[in-house]
Amino acid sequence: MPTNKTPFTFHINDDHLEKLRFIAKKETRSVSNLIEHICIIYIKEYELENGTIEEEYSCF
Repeated sequence: MPTNKTPFTFHINDDHLEKLRFIAKKETRSVSNLIEHICIIYIKEYELENGTIEEEYSCF
């Protein structure tokens, strides 16, 4: 099934990855889905404290 999600590669400590795998298994998720879920939660919390991030996001 096609997806509209952009692939993204990053570096992570081996210990953190193993812990993410453990959590993902407990929550019946893939690691990729867990990381996406964590990002969504963090963005929502950030926006509650700092206001909505506009679609242009250009701060670079």
